Amino acid sequence: MIVKELEPQQFTDPLRRAGYEAERQMAFYLKRAFGEDPRKFVFHNLRLERKGEVAQLDHLVLHRYGLVVVESKSVAGQVSINEQGEWTRWWNRQGRGMASPVLQARRQLDLLLALLTDHTTELMDRSLLGLKQRTFSGVRRDVLVAISDGGRITRKRDVPELVKADQIPDRVKSLIEREAEKTFGTFGLTEAELTRIQAFLRAQHTPAEAAPEPPQRSASGAPVRTSQERQAQARPQPPVRCRDCQSTHLSVQYGKYSYYLKCGDCSGNTPAKPVCGQCGQPARLSKAGLQFTATCSGGHRWPYWTNPG
Repeated sequence: MIVKELEPQQFTDPLRRAGYEAERQMAFYLKRAFGEDPRKFVFHNLRLERKGEVAQLDHLVLHRYGLVVVESKSVAGQVSINEQGEWTRWWNRQGRGMASPVLQARRQLDLLLALLTDHTTELMDRSLLGLKQRTFSGVRRDVLVAISDGGRITRKRDVPELVKADQIPDRVKSLIEREAEKTFGTFGLTEAELTRIQAFLRAQHTPAEAAPEPPQRSASGAPVRTSQERQAQARPQPPVRCRDCQSTHLSVQYGKYSYYLKCGDCSGNTPAKPVCGQCGQPARLSKAGLQFTATCSGGHRWPYWTNPG
């Protein structure tokens, strides 16, 4: 049963649009799997507040034995996890570290459980003829991270929470089935408790104020600028310097594997590794005559360099 639908949204910014599309894809898979199941309560884009803290849950499945938080991640290229559990997002052979979405989802789940615990007497039954208050201490709690269908996953250590988006429904079903098969120690929410909890969460949802959109962009995806601004962007920028002598007397050349900057003063070579100033993602270069344009994985484009004529 879908308790809270994913609100339709439109973004002009490619990075935000990609994130929303990943959530929309996951919402579709969950609706197809649980949309008509009266014992699974699905929430999309659930925002909860507690004592000044906020949890933004991409997807939540409330079931008889507990809760499953699903964090959606839009990955256009590849995501890898090394032996130390450190995460890297790869695009165009360039890697950039990222915070663990598993830990992020767990923090959100912790806040959700704390909020439910605050309202234990309202939400949970009393047992033993009303003498004992049932609590949330025995509730099963799971997190899953959904990588968009087009992304690739490289693991050097086991991360059971990391799953491709289309496999999430089966993983949720498996978690619930394993709990149901336990002979001893299984905690179960009653029908009355499930009804109260799903109604409580729906009422607790607090929409965030709409975030401002980035500056207007042209049809090519580049920000709309005046001719003076475009010329300024085409000139060498202070961060782009020779790593050996700090000279800006450079030209972009293509080596065996990628572009690099050739210094006209000391003849040194500097890797050309532009980074997007809007989203912080690494970018790749494309050439048109003497001009080089950078494009990041979020879809932002900007003039990077113009070689001397």
